[in-house]
Amino acid sequence: MGREYGSVTIVRVDGVVRYRAEFAGRLLGWGTTLRGACERVHQAFVRSHGPREWPGYPDFRMR
Repeated sequence: MGREYGSVTIVRVDGVVRYRAEFAGRLLGWGTTLRGACERVHQAFVRSHGPREWPGYPDFRMR
């Protein structure tokens, strides 16, 4: 799309490399692999284009 939609920051915590995943200015989590952190950001981007959490099946029982 030609624009940045999330970010992954490489951070060293207590001598161990970690990856900080962010989307839309909010922290998604910390990863142990760059690939996993990038996947997390991309999944958040894709989800942002569709409907929200699935609310479940409607209840059509007669009351």
